Amino acid sequence: MKAVFYNSLKALCCILFISSLIACSGTKTKSAVEQTREQQQIELATLLDRLWQRAHIIPTLQQGAPLISTAKAGQKAIAEQNQHNIRVAKAALSKLDQALVERKQQPSTGDLAVLTAVNIRDAKQQTYHAEPLTLFRSEKTQWRLMNAAGQEISLSVVWNEEGNLYIEGQDTMDLSPSSPDTPITLQVFYYAGKVLAQASLTLELQAKVPRLG
Repeated sequence: MKAVFYNSLKALCCILFISSLIACSGTKTKSAVEQTREQQQIELATLLDRLWQRAHIIPTLQQGAPLISTAKAGQKAIAEQNQHNIRVAKAALSKLDQALVERKQQPSTGDLAVLTAVNIRDAKQQTYHAEPLTLFRSEKTQWRLMNAAGQEISLSVVWNEEGNLYIEGQDTMDLSPSSPDTPITLQVFYYAGKVLAQASLTLELQAKVPRLG
């Protein structure tokens, strides 16, 4: 069921982004309306992706406005709908942020995890090392990796409210107090914020969810 929801979310994000490109494909210079629409739709798609990775939340969004329009009334409807949906997504993220603050102040068992990279190699067999990463449930953070040449990469890591561990947007494992803490080997694609993967990493990962008093 989660896969179906995520596919729907990805489809929505793609529609939001592609529609902004379609609207501008026939002109060399974007109008102010087109620029605003594109920025809003990219912002909304980004917020929805964050909500999904952090808590598997798909908020109820306002619908009804056209994807693109040359009429002033249609353009206004698109802008107002985008603004409303961005507010909805931001409000949901704000609730997650507040819950995370409280969780960090008084963590219970199942709220905190420690990730240790036992071994990291890329496709060229370059090795990387990283300090253990401590993160809380629903937190999004960056994990810094460094190779012998001093080159650094930073992996986006999210521990979802429901236990899924996302690395660079990839659902790698379920993590809970009952999870075995024996190292597992994962293949992770590193995107560096770009559309196409910039590197492929083989990561031997030990993940622990310690029991807290």
